Amino acid sequence: MSLQYFVNNNTNNSLTRLPIGCNTLYYFCRMSEIAATYKGIELDAALAKGYFRMGNEIYTTIHVFHEYYGKHIIYNPVFWLRLNLSKAHETNSTKRIRRRCARFSVTFKLAEITEEVELLYSQYFATIPFEGYSSCKECIPQLNNDEAVFDTYMIEIRDQDLLIGVGFFDKGSKALMSVLHFYHPEYKRFSIGKYLLLLSIDYAKAQQMSYTYPGYIILSNPKMNYKIFPNKEAIELYLSKDNRWDPYLNYTEHDLREYFMKKIVGLDFDEELGEGFEE
Repeated sequence: MSLQYFVNNNTNNSLTRLPIGCNTLYYFCRMSEIAATYKGIELDAALAKGYFRMGNEIYTTIHVFHEYYGKHIIYNPVFWLRLNLSKAHETNSTKRIRRRCARFSVTFKLAEITEEVELLYSQYFATIPFEGYSSCKECIPQLNNDEAVFDTYMIEIRDQDLLIGVGFFDKGSKALMSVLHFYHPEYKRFSIGKYLLLLSIDYAKAQQMSYTYPGYIILSNPKMNYKIFPNKEAIELYLSKDNRWDPYLNYTEHDLREYFMKKIVGLDFDEELGEGFEE
């Protein structure tokens, strides 16, 4: 079954349905100023406004589908994240993961999707408890060719000759965007997913970048909390109505829900309750 993405084009407010690969509904907004490519500073600018890659285009969203309640659809708010590399530091947890993975070989290179890579992804996909793309090719339809609008690289992790982890990321000038990370299920105990995040941070620092963008968190969905790794102190979240990035630790989940309802949806329950008791 295909994932239905209803895309709001800012230029004419129409909705476009994109098949991606599962059965959940998300609402995404295509960037109103479409660039010819999203490489270098163009990608930096898009990421800084809370936009993210989907397929071969770039979008943003403020919520994702949660469930149906009768005839109504319930959404969960989302907030986009970035890691401020100037504040990122090693922790006991990151040191343990690096020691655990020290015997594996790591390669950074221009991205390619081979049969070996797709096989690893299929093994990973069969074990995950959430919905996702059915293949790498579905996630990244155009890769470093004339039709590709992103500058995509990959991380390969191998245990001798066996490919055990892959991370795709798009490269900007001062930022990179994580696109897709996966690993061999039999190596889960090594925390390969988190190791891929650490390696992407290593690459960004070596390139003298300022930020890495891991995607968004969904309120009340702890499955996304791995994206605040490795340092909560270095994570910033995007307040879309204020066009501002603030430290993640400045807000509780209640604060973020209140921001979503008041600033984004435009509902102030305290104010409405107050008006209801006026004599």
